[in-house]
Amino acid sequence: MKIFASLIVFALFQSTVTVVRAADLPRVYIEATETTDASNSKDKAKHVNCGSAIAAALLKKEVPVLVVTDLSKARWTIKSVSSQKEDSTGTKVAKLAFGLGGGFTKFEGTIQVIENESSAVLYAYNVKKGNCQSAAEAFASTSRVTT
Repeated sequence: MKIFASLIVFALFQSTVTVVRAADLPRVYIEATETTDASNSKDKAKHVNCGSAIAAALLKKEVPVLVVTDLSKARWTIKSVSSQKEDSTGTKVAKLAFGLGGGFTKFEGTIQVIENESSAVLYAYNVKKGNCQSAAEAFASTSRVTT
């Protein structure tokens, strides 16, 4: 009897739960540019492309989108522009001497979600963090998706 009751509860639960298939999710293409080095020294900051970090953050934060690698199959495009500046050795020493601690890298980025059909900007986000990963996760946390 307990097994039968459990099966009925399970069947009722399954009928009320909406299962989202990957095919039903809005498709998004990530177009990220290389991060610009804003340091005083040439090539001091690491040059990175934040596209992979944005894709990973969308998955980690469970944003209901499907990231695709083919622009023609995407409903939306995420565009990002970013720069990163690493403090000079002197600035690092000064920060440590005055107890200001870490935070030797400054990352700034702008991220836009654009609808491909109309080219309308659906969402824009400007972020200042310590690195690309933190910026991407902040963007994914604040993203609101309407299908």
